[in-house]
Amino acid sequence: MCLIARYFESSGLPTIILGSALDILESGRPPRARFLDYPLGFESGRPFDPENQLAVVSAGLAGLDTMDSPGIEALDFTWDEGWRMIEERNKDLTKQDLRSSRDTSPQYQTERDRELAERQANL
Repeated sequence: MCLIARYFESSGLPTIILGSALDILESGRPPRARFLDYPLGFESGRPFDPENQLAVVSAGLAGLDTMDSPGIEALDFTWDEGWRMIEERNKDLTKQDLRSSRDTSPQYQTERDRELAERQANL
């Protein structure tokens, strides 16, 4: 998403990314992003809570008006129950997240992808 956002921005189309994985946002270097400290998968708010979802999405979109330089801004929302829910889920061996741990080093599908990304980073 960050690469797509940078492409659109270079064409004059403003973008904003709403994400809950700060390490991914930082490595992707989007033109503008709002970070939501909720568990992965809940970037648009708490499930079954339309008021929270509207508040989160509205605050995220407000970045289009308030962010005048590239960066990542944290949104002021907390959801401790969401983190407890993830901890409880991970105690159940049948529901654990078995993906390998994140590696913040850039990874590319092809050598050409790496070259393009590095060229873009140097602009």
